Amino acid sequence: MDDGAYNTPSALGREPLTAGFWVLCAPFLFPVIGMTIITLAWPQFTEILSTETPAREAINWIWIVLAAIHLAHFAALSVWSERAGAGVFAGDMRATPNWIIAALLLGPPILLVPNVIAGMMFGGTDGWEYSGEVNTSLFAPENWGAMYLIFALLLAPLLEEVTFRGVALGALVVRGVPPFMAMVISSAAFTFLHMQYSVPALIVVFVAGMGFAWLRLKSGSMMVPILAHISANAVITFLASLAPPSSG
Repeated sequence: MDDGAYNTPSALGREPLTAGFWVLCAPFLFPVIGMTIITLAWPQFTEILSTETPAREAINWIWIVLAAIHLAHFAALSVWSERAGAGVFAGDMRATPNWIIAALLLGPPILLVPNVIAGMMFGGTDGWEYSGEVNTSLFAPENWGAMYLIFALLLAPLLEEVTFRGVALGALVVRGVPPFMAMVISSAAFTFLHMQYSVPALIVVFVAGMGFAWLRLKSGSMMVPILAHISANAVITFLASLAPPSSG
């Protein structure tokens, strides 16, 4: 793996169109194709998706399907990245102990601080995160199962970091885009992935993306933003678990 500035694989800049596909198209294409395959193979799954307040067991099946789609997406992305010469994680996974500790400590405030500010500005922490089209019962703590926790604490952070702080940020940097601008562009793409969120929550996502991107460039390691994202999601999940069950 030929590393350039910020320990970024120069191979990421050799296929800009393919890199753009993995960043801008694949995050939307894989869920659509995956859901289509699942509903064709298991027609009853359509009923689960269309239920306004699905039972806990049904919600668990939804997260199992989403986890399977994420795994397939990550596997395909990793195969391309490895063949392109950027490694499975689109960057070096080595990190010093100090950076590992920093990732675990800095991850939560990178996500929590903008969340708290947004909550104060937009009416507390209840109901402002999602747009009206999202079935929030899928995320209610009383409906969590093992698969939801695996998805939220491992699969989503891993795929998102490899996609946006690995492929997107790396491809921009090695093609000569100034680091700060590369952080902005890759964080904007990261935000675009979360269009199910409200406008205030999208601002939170963008700010957090900038924080994770800074960790990636500053540390020269993909391990650092991945651990930071996992740590951030873990703290957010723990805090959410302390909230009283939603009524109705």
